[in-house]
Amino acid sequence: MTSSVLVQDITKYYGRKQALKGLSFQVEPGCIFGLIGPNGAGKTTAFSILAGLMRPTSGVARILGLDVRPDSRELASRIGFSSPQFGLFDYLSGREILLACALMHGLDANQADSRTQDLLDLLDLESAASHFVYEYSQGMRQKLGLACAFIHAPEVLLLDEPFVALDPASIYRIVGTLRQMAAGGRTIVLSSHDLALVERVCHRVGILHEGELKSETDLIAARNGRPAALKTAGAPDQTQLESLLWEVVGAPDIKELTWL
Repeated sequence: MTSSVLVQDITKYYGRKQALKGLSFQVEPGCIFGLIGPNGAGKTTAFSILAGLMRPTSGVARILGLDVRPDSRELASRIGFSSPQFGLFDYLSGREILLACALMHGLDANQADSRTQDLLDLLDLESAASHFVYEYSQGMRQKLGLACAFIHAPEVLLLDEPFVALDPASIYRIVGTLRQMAAGGRTIVLSSHDLALVERVCHRVGILHEGELKSETDLIAARNGRPAALKTAGAPDQTQLESLLWEVVGAPDIKELTWL
């Protein structure tokens, strides 16, 4: 099966600091692929490269058979990207931002209006649709950013920390939307520190640590109990995926605070 997302030996340097060290993975159509790891592992850098926001130092990234480049208008029209690392225009309203995104992606006025309203309803933003974005809470900004990524029905979604600051109802709706998109053959790559959500939503997961992909796991096999399932002996209150993460990157030290 042809991969929707193909990453081959990507490296990225910021001056002397190496953020990515030969990163390679591929994601097939209809797959939700999770990329997890500690802060500073290189996840946001990887997403920025895949979204065409920066160039790798070396290596190749292809999405839908197209080389990822910052100036690729065709690719920009076929992917959706959201990250809390990148802000929205504070002095536009939520509705104005969604309409602008729709029109920039080539939707006609009727489509733009209809999809904007659908997304405002889906994410419970209708009551704030006419408010300036600077008035939005962090969670509302996050939902608006996701709506911008969804509005043109992209073939590939790149979602860096999509669940940050979301309320349970919004998470429930977003998870349902992601599953719907994957069932329709779209491809989703996401990162999250919420390992329980990753384990629940994703089909496959890769663990990124110090710029390298250290491990890949088939979560569908894990849920079905096949031999490829997660096999860990973590603490009883840990998810299987959390136990695997500590097995790969090393469990964090816990220092007892004697003054508490």
